[in-house]
Amino acid sequence: MRPRLHIALAFFSLPALCQSTSDLSFDVASIKPSAPGLRGGIVRSLPGNQTYIARNMPLRMIMTVAYTVTDRQIAGGPDWIANEPFDIEAKAERPHSTDELHKMLQRLLEERFQLKVRREQRQLPVYALVVGNGSARLQEHDPEDIDHPPIGPGPNGRGLAGRNVSMPYFAFVLSRLLDRNVIDRTGLAGTYDLTLDYAREQAVRIVGPGAAPAEPPGPEGPTIFQALRSQLGLRLESAKGPVDFLVIERVERPSAN
Repeated sequence: MRPRLHIALAFFSLPALCQSTSDLSFDVASIKPSAPGLRGGIVRSLPGNQTYIARNMPLRMIMTVAYTVTDRQIAGGPDWIANEPFDIEAKAERPHSTDELHKMLQRLLEERFQLKVRREQRQLPVYALVVGNGSARLQEHDPEDIDHPPIGPGPNGRGLAGRNVSMPYFAFVLSRLLDRNVIDRTGLAGTYDLTLDYAREQAVRIVGPGAAPAEPPGPEGPTIFQALRSQLGLRLESAKGPVDFLVIERVERPSAN
């Protein structure tokens, strides 16, 4: 089993900037193999929205951030893209929106790793993240704060805790934890501070389209489905929806900086 790693991926919006997407690129970028023996890793934009970093992360994991997909949505490629970690530091001349930073990170990977992917879309079973009966129980975060740190473990070492979290990002994190992609259908446009305490390794049975699981809590605590309902006022419904896939057609190790 691969170690759990902190992944930062934000879906907030900054004021529109007049620049063609085709012109977007980092001004300075360094890519090098990580030092051997390191544990853990991270991929995130730094406060200020000019710099993206990766520390001790394999290309396949970095791709999940750059292209906003889960690992199961990536097909093909040699083994080293999942096993050899890299350090990346890429800096732009000025701040950019998160969508622009992701485009820039994609371009960097495509140029330095000679990465070529083919995109496919399939209609598959998904979970829809929706507001439960009543209103969501979420603490709103200061909209002026542009630092979006990665969601990590909760205060007791299990579950999740995040600050300045958008619902699309939260749905993406849930997609990484569950056996299906999660699509945000909450209609909540803000960012929030949240903590979700649940027992990780519990099987869940979906009883039909649109139904939510209703099994009793196990001895380790509530399932993630139950915790969403009771702690955040949200729920996951079984649905069908579009899921994007990336098929790797070409990739090479990067040349030395």
